[in-house]
Amino acid sequence: MIFWMLYGQTDQLCPPTPAFLIDEQYTGQATSSKLDALRKALKAYKADYTLISSLDDMAWLFNIRGKDVSYNPVVLSFAVVGSDTAILFINPDKLTPDYVQQLQQQGVEVQPYDAVANALQEIPGNSTIFIDPKRNCYGLYKLLPTSIKVVQDINPTTHLKAVKNAIEVENMRATMVKDGVAITRFFKWMEENLGKVRITELSAAAQLLAFRAEQESFAGASFNTIAGYKAHGALPHYSATPESDSEILPEGLFLVDSGGQYFYGTTDITRVLPLDNSTEEEKTDYTLVLKAMIEGSATKYPKGTRGYQIDAICRKPLWDHAINYGHGTGHGIGFYLNVHEGPQVLNPTNTAIDLEPGMITSIDPGVYRPGKHGVRIENLVLTIKDSINEFNDFYAFETLTLAFIDTRIVKKELLENRHIEWLNQYHQTVFEKISLYLTTEEKTWLQEKTKSI
Repeated sequence: MIFWMLYGQTDQLCPPTPAFLIDEQYTGQATSSKLDALRKALKAYKADYTLISSLDDMAWLFNIRGKDVSYNPVVLSFAVVGSDTAILFINPDKLTPDYVQQLQQQGVEVQPYDAVANALQEIPGNSTIFIDPKRNCYGLYKLLPTSIKVVQDINPTTHLKAVKNAIEVENMRATMVKDGVAITRFFKWMEENLGKVRITELSAAAQLLAFRAEQESFAGASFNTIAGYKAHGALPHYSATPESDSEILPEGLFLVDSGGQYFYGTTDITRVLPLDNSTEEEKTDYTLVLKAMIEGSATKYPKGTRGYQIDAICRKPLWDHAINYGHGTGHGIGFYLNVHEGPQVLNPTNTAIDLEPGMITSIDPGVYRPGKHGVRIENLVLTIKDSINEFNDFYAFETLTLAFIDTRIVKKELLENRHIEWLNQYHQTVFEKISLYLTTEEKTWLQEKTKSI
């Protein structure tokens, strides 16, 4: 965010879309409680104040959402929190008087967006302020009086929002059912219409969005859908355009990486639709990616485990065949917030963040063969407590995503019995939870897709 935004440009740069507050019955924690947790963390740093510029941190802290950024339900704002004060700087037109009053009742003062500059300059000179250098506005940082001591680290709110509470988790589980229904209807539509009507990457993505939009509490896509047919699937971050939009024919592989924002959850899922005439190479790649995803999902690990360790476990089935992929295996995900959320990541970097119970993370290994095809299978998992013994506390993953994984080109000889058992159990769970919301015809179709292999 650039410095001149603070001076005379607010009306031009802040979108007029309104913001809204989410009730505690859905977030599981009131803003006043979150402020208490933040102040406790600041006290450990011996900091009197903190400046927050990262929009997702403020959305979590103040239980506020909006539409100022595409795909991410956040609101342009700043915040300064002290030991007994909390000020949210926001365009006042975004909040109704009732929302302002609710924030005041939680101990939050609302001031105009560009009042943050003066507020920073008025911080007492003998104070200590906490700044996250990677998630803050440099222009605001430069406004701080030189007599103020600055402590730098990751925002405490970044850690706090990564660990979902019980109510957030339950809402996420319910969201996965809604998303799974949409995914089921989409792939049934694809199977029944492919070769009969013209379907392209863009039209398929639009149809998937339409199925999601039918779900109660749907609030929009969580990112621009990656719909890659054949060679386009080999581009991990491909985005179809009118110029590149390929027609999908009944052959090869079609990769779809998509997600939804719901008022009480966020989703991110990747599936590959195998069409006719799959090659042996496509079948092998597909099976190995499935095996890699299952390996990560089924892993039990001791307290203190970090993302790079899970990343290596996922890659092992591919490494055994001298195959690798160039992106991370997983990322954190927000609660009706950003689809990419830290601080935890599953990638080869030695990021000093432990996986903790309550964290929701993606597991999405892949294989990409330029000019040919791409395979990626992605589920979201929740870190849960598994067992305690003389060696350590052990954690495991609960798979949250509920959508069938096409098994038509799975090469069973590349899987161990435990992988097959995991897949069959997963499909049983998918059918049990999704079929309740399907028509008789849809239920019969899904039952065939989720049968044991």
